[in-house]
Amino acid sequence: MLETVKRTIAAHDMLAPAEPVLVALSGGTDSVALLLVMRELHYPVRAFHLNHCLRGAEADRDEKFCRSLCTRLGIELTVERIDVAAAARAQGKGVEEAARRIRYARLQAAAQGAKIATAHTADDNLETVLFHLVRGTGPKGLSGIPPVRGKIIRPLLDVERVQIEAYLAEIGQDYVTDSSNADEIYTRNRLRHTVVPALRAIQPAAAQSARRLGELLRQDEDCLDSLAQECLTQAERTDGAWDIAPLQQAHPAVRTRALRSWLAQQGMPLRDLTQRHIQALDALLENENPSACCDLPHGFAVRREYGAIRLLSGVETSVELPEIPLSVPFEGMVWDGRVRLSLRHLEKNEVFYKTFNTFCVDCGTIDFASLCVRTRRAGDRIRLTAHGGSRTLKKLLIDRKVPRFRRDLLAVIADKYGVIAVQDIGMDDARLPQGGARMQIKIEGY
Repeated sequence: MLETVKRTIAAHDMLAPAEPVLVALSGGTDSVALLLVMRELHYPVRAFHLNHCLRGAEADRDEKFCRSLCTRLGIELTVERIDVAAAARAQGKGVEEAARRIRYARLQAAAQGAKIATAHTADDNLETVLFHLVRGTGPKGLSGIPPVRGKIIRPLLDVERVQIEAYLAEIGQDYVTDSSNADEIYTRNRLRHTVVPALRAIQPAAAQSARRLGELLRQDEDCLDSLAQECLTQAERTDGAWDIAPLQQAHPAVRTRALRSWLAQQGMPLRDLTQRHIQALDALLENENPSACCDLPHGFAVRREYGAIRLLSGVETSVELPEIPLSVPFEGMVWDGRVRLSLRHLEKNEVFYKTFNTFCVDCGTIDFASLCVRTRRAGDRIRLTAHGGSRTLKKLLIDRKVPRFRRDLLAVIADKYGVIAVQDIGMDDARLPQGGARMQIKIEGY
């Protein structure tokens, strides 16, 4: 067994020689064996025990055992006591999920940057694969428990529980037993006590078969992840949106993986993301509606913007931006800093320098009493050139493929006669200077 552990550590580059390591110690067979093996392999070992306060006197017994064991072995032990049930209620989570999150958080704090060794075995891996299989999973779930995940290492992952029990019996080392492991109300326990023995009756090496499957699937995962990242690199734009063409052209196995990776990189939690959500995202790429939207967990959504998609931290609805009267001169931000406006009269001989979103308007065409900045309205029309006809602003924005959400955020300078100028679009030809007094309008969006 020691040789197996040594090979596992070397194969996955878990530890350098004499590198310090923190062992997660529960007091059960696997964690006790892990502590002794790491010590016997001459790694500087510390231990951490978390009393979850879930099993009353039995939990206190486990803590006492770990203290006694580490004292006898001369190993530094950190013990913490947390009422996990109370924490789970406060967080609105299940006890098992809360226990896992708390346990790993406290382990990382106690490790102080060192590697953390957990006592997952080949049996645990087989049970995990079966658990994911019956629940419904993809290749990642079927690959089982990874040997290394960040600072977490699993030196016993190639060792079966029967080997561990034999090892402890040989050296005369006792351990404690968690009574909840026998309670078949838990799916994993039913797999352990019913399904795994049946599989072993068919194939005694079932645990090692699951381990080899995991190795092969992780290789495939690495390859597909690399292809997915290449796809995302091609799709990335500078405005925060992502082109859909590279995603549409990718193989479905790469495309769906790229979508999942994209969500993670954008900061969306994936814990409640299901295959149904990924399928909805995949369908969004082919949706004929250029402004279609797909809802995701945790208040996130993905929106089509013609040939692109954008992740939103919440389903964005139409924003009600008020009409604001304008006087000349005017200089300042409007709509909570969304837009900066500048309006001023030009001197008679002053040269006007035309730039994007800077317009020169004939003052004689403006009703200054009704001059305002607002968003678009039904019936708004604009004629951009002398030779072009008047068009509805709605149709013009659609033709220019301005995303629907963006259309309702554009600043429209208008008076009682209608539209004067529109942010990112242009100004009405009827308002061009005719030789009289002129005014400059500048619109800057943020």
